[in-house]
Parts: sequence; C-alpha cells; structure tokens
Amino acid sequence: MWSLRPALGAAVGAFGAALKDESRLETRVREAARIRIAHINGCLPCSQTRVEGGDALGLDEAFYAGVDDPAQRDRYAPREALAIGFAERFAAGPAAFDDAFWAALRAVFADSEVVELAAHCAKWLGLGRLNAVMEIATSCPIRIPA
Repeated sequence: MWSLRPALGAAVGAFGAALKDESRLETRVREAARIRIAHINGCLPCSQTRVEGGDALGLDEAFYAGVDDPAQRDRYAPREALAIGFAERFAAGPAAFDDAFWAALRAVFADSEVVELAAHCAKWLGLGRLNAVMEIATSCPIRIPA
C-alpha cells in the first residue's frame, strides 16, 4: 500500500520507530493497550501480531484474549488494566474520560507516560483502522520486538 505513497509510508515508519525507540512503557502495558485497540478496530493483522519472545513476559494467548472482557481485568496488573481502559476510552473519544479515570491513571502513570500511551494509541487506532477499512491482510504472522 505504501508503495503508492512512499513519502507517507516513510512518515508512518518514522513515527513508529520514534515510539519504539523512545518507549518508556513496559511491554505488557503497551501490548494490553495495543491488542485492545486492535480488537476494537477489527484489524486482523494487528490482532494477530505478537511480541517476539512474548512467552517469557507472560504474553500468552490468554493475555491477549482477556483484554476485551472487563470481568477479567483483575487478571492484569494495575498499569495493564488501566492501559486497556485508556485504549477503550481513546477509541471512544474525549467524552469517555472522566475525572475518576484520570485520577486513577495519574496515580500509577507519570504525565510523560500518559503522553506516550496516548501517542501509541493514536498510531494503533489510526493505522489499524486504515488496515481494517482497506482490508489489509497478511499471509504470515507479524512479530514485533519487546
């Protein structure tokens, strides 16, 4: 797809590289939010993407499957559960955020981490939605570094 607009593809790549190279969030926190947005978007490649060596981090299929079920949030560490909630609210829009959620988030995330989480969510939501709308699929599994 990006071969049709190489400059845009390069910009997308640079944004993704900056997020990856400068990430301060734990892999599990990122993955909890990423997979929740992938499921919200209905993006098949995003939903099937996994972290290389994720088993060593406890990123098994149960981890990925449980993010959609609020009744299973207690299975996740507090930062992971809040990242899932943030991803859901981010996808729904500004009205989904309330003072209680912001207070809970800021109790365990530094402001700089909230900015990073929001930037990751913006990438995943926008590009995942692009993949879903354009019906982009992959024929092999995508693996991302931890």
